[in-house]
Amino acid sequence: MRILLFCSLTVCLAALAQEPPPSPDEADWKFVDVLSAPMTWHPHWTRDTVAHGEVSLAGGVQVAAQFPDEAGTLETAYKDLSNFFAAVDIPTDGPFRIITERVPDVGTEAFTLSVSENECRIQASDTEGIRRAIYFLEDELLRADGPFLAIGETTRSPFIKTRISRCFFGPIKRPPMNRDELLDGVDYYPNEYLNRLAHDGVNALWLTVTLKDLRKTSLDIPVSPDREQRLEKLRKTVAKCRRYGIDVFLFTLEPIYMTPGDPLILAYPELGGITVTGNYAKTFCPTSELAQTYLRESLYSIFSEVPDLGGLINLSYGEAPTTCLSEATGEEGTMDCPRCGDKKPWETLSASLSAMERGVHEAAPDAQVISWLYVPHGDSEMVLDLVRHTPPGVTVQFNFESGGSKVQLGKARSASDYWLSYVGPSDAFRRVAGEINPEAGGMAAKIQACNSHEVASIPFVPVPGQLFGKYEAMRGLGVNTVMQCWYFGNMPSMMNRAAASALPFAPEGQRADAFLEQLARRDWAADDVPQVVEAWRLFAQAYEHYPLSNAFQFYGPMTDGLVWPLHLKPVHLPLGPTWRTDYPISADRIGESFSGTHTYPEVLQLCGALSDTWNRGVEMLGALQPKYADEEDRRMDISVAQALGIQFRSGYNILRFYDLREQLLYGPADTRAESLDTLRAIVKEEIKNAQDMAVLCEANPFLGFHSEAEDYKYFPAKLQWRAGLLRTLLNTEFSEAARAVAAGAPVFPVRSGMSDETLAYTCPTAPPSFATAWRSDASWQSIVESSAEVAPLTPSAPAVSWRAVHDADALYVDIQSAVGENAPALSAVVHVQAAHIYPRLSFTLDERGVRETQLGWHVESDQWEAETTTADGFRTFRFRIPFEIFNGEYDPDTYPSRPLRINVQLHSNPRGTPTNIIQTWAPLSDSPPRYRLGYGAEDPAEMGWLHLVP
Repeated sequence: MRILLFCSLTVCLAALAQEPPPSPDEADWKFVDVLSAPMTWHPHWTRDTVAHGEVSLAGGVQVAAQFPDEAGTLETAYKDLSNFFAAVDIPTDGPFRIITERVPDVGTEAFTLSVSENECRIQASDTEGIRRAIYFLEDELLRADGPFLAIGETTRSPFIKTRISRCFFGPIKRPPMNRDELLDGVDYYPNEYLNRLAHDGVNALWLTVTLKDLRKTSLDIPVSPDREQRLEKLRKTVAKCRRYGIDVFLFTLEPIYMTPGDPLILAYPELGGITVTGNYAKTFCPTSELAQTYLRESLYSIFSEVPDLGGLINLSYGEAPTTCLSEATGEEGTMDCPRCGDKKPWETLSASLSAMERGVHEAAPDAQVISWLYVPHGDSEMVLDLVRHTPPGVTVQFNFESGGSKVQLGKARSASDYWLSYVGPSDAFRRVAGEINPEAGGMAAKIQACNSHEVASIPFVPVPGQLFGKYEAMRGLGVNTVMQCWYFGNMPSMMNRAAASALPFAPEGQRADAFLEQLARRDWAADDVPQVVEAWRLFAQAYEHYPLSNAFQFYGPMTDGLVWPLHLKPVHLPLGPTWRTDYPISADRIGESFSGTHTYPEVLQLCGALSDTWNRGVEMLGALQPKYADEEDRRMDISVAQALGIQFRSGYNILRFYDLREQLLYGPADTRAESLDTLRAIVKEEIKNAQDMAVLCEANPFLGFHSEAEDYKYFPAKLQWRAGLLRTLLNTEFSEAARAVAAGAPVFPVRSGMSDETLAYTCPTAPPSFATAWRSDASWQSIVESSAEVAPLTPSAPAVSWRAVHDADALYVDIQSAVGENAPALSAVVHVQAAHIYPRLSFTLDERGVRETQLGWHVESDQWEAETTTADGFRTFRFRIPFEIFNGEYDPDTYPSRPLRINVQLHSNPRGTPTNIIQTWAPLSDSPPRYRLGYGAEDPAEMGWLHLVP
């Protein structure tokens, strides 16, 4: 056995020159001032002579507000119209009359503009139709090449009735900050911010609440001491938003599971359903009369005490445990509950939704109740059954991309959810839309309008063509509601306006080219529109190359790679989630971002095309920058495109860097000097990228802010910090590597597993007959001994040894454990990494022969084999793990000398208790375990090296 050398997380992080600088304080979020500032308009008028069929407003207008508006709801719209005319130098005491008037019912928000030589009549049957018409009138004047309107009649009616967004910087009421916007004194809805959202077409905003904070029922349970404070701020928020035609929706995950100390389950244990795996909490069983009373009264109390709430979005199924349905198992949804276990899944969900719907509508008949079924990997017959039996008055919401796929580089890739680059809809969404109960409240699509997990540190991604495809499909599927964002994807912008105004109100049959041109004509001079539209097309073409992989969204370098250190010397540390800032900064295990979904060559090819094509669009848009130097909004648009160009290039460079680092470490000696030179050039380019982005950030305070992180992922000081680290890297690790290359010696042999000073195992080649006889004792005894003792973690742990062999197709592992009379139930676990840059795949076999896998983002596989036996006082676990399961990550043809990484463990797992590690070959890390989506609590430090002998 070789000497152990491990680098703990703490030690490796200490190797960085210094900790990154702290994020800007919330008081220094300059974008809040931008959002709060009055709107500005910049018409690009080039003529002053009215043409035939037009009327000129240059002589001035007068507004006759004749639409009945006792509540004053339209005051903000009339004021905005007055401000608009002042900004474009049209007097408001002139002869041309603009008249608002009520007409018989033409539909919610529908309007008609009738323009004649002397007047423009704005007609609608509700206040919001008038509001939409006023904004449409302003946009028509901005699209014109002079202060002119075409004579004639224009009618618009939205096919998407409810268009829900969220505050760009509002608290998310989730870890790590757990802030509740209803308990602080911050105004998250400044007037001009709401005005911008209203202009964009947004007519609803959602915020997060929990029933326990707001409920008041006849049951004997305590009322939250902060209830009235929350309700009072909620009332003020609702009233303020309504002045701009915007409703407030409550977002809930209800009825949420109950922990053992929850006052509700302490008082009424019969409300508890199934024990939630792992934490002993109970799901809420909604089928009893008591449960119905609790849900109905809870919702009634809120909606009756907060007048004019717009509705409820309840994430009913698929995220945190709620009803017993959350713990249903099997294809048919079996529920192990004493009250609803004999019911069908839809009956349990219907019981919950029906009670909540009654509570809402008894208090607020016009409020909308939305049930969000969150099923990222697609539908099932059970899910379709839930949809078919949705209670009357409830709208079904489903993610537009769930279970979707598209072909990239000749292979079908899974979209799962939260995509802007993938247009959709998925087949699952189509099936759900086709099963809507006619008595329910219709179909809602959950999308991301402005950005998504793909790159959420940018306020919006300018790809309106992607939205056109989404909305065109929605129209055909009868969608009437869109939830436009999660915590991110909600910035007032061209994309927000396209999603909430331009597309929902577009005439049926409008072509994509006409849509893009009309969208551009509002903001850009007519001569520049073709160039802007072509840039948008290039952006959309580029974005199609974004690797369709949730792993790449969640851990890839496109969101904040600009502040990742680069490690020429391997540190074997993981990547951090792109949507959090409370994890250590991402390190060098780059394969976590695409393992199981794309090979390294594939992700390099896609990201190279993404970067190159995007930056062609940036060149086109950037050429217009001098012309719009005095227009802040256009400067913002251009800087966003430029920032994305830098981020995509930086992400591509990071991928190139670690690919080349593998060549430096394990490639032929005669290529190492060239690899090192290219690596050095990448680092220099990344120094420039960080500096260039710092300049953009100074001018655009939105850049780097991530709404779900509630923080900046990058900002000028952090970008400069990273540039400093990279300069140090060139003077230290690059110098060390250059000396090794010049001497013809291995580069960083200890860190790359190529030294005798590492924990390592030499794995011999098995004879040809072994592939069919690996289960037998005789086959293993015939192989030259190559075994390693497993260091026990406890004095009472039994003696254990393991050994491994391989052939061209598979790795074979044999584990022997002594057992006594009272030996605990054991599981053997083999963790394998195809290379140190990838996450591990874990293969577990218990003494009953039951297999389990932890494959990260890999597609679940039954390719591996295993068996266990007990004889002569020893328990034997044997594994056959085919290299094919690593999906191209094991590549001995490219790197014949590159070792795998491995750890072998024994777990005790008596029923009813958590799994315990009782023995491990590679020692456990000192770092506290930290759960990461897709990888559990995996720690890269807890691995040794496996050298395969040819």
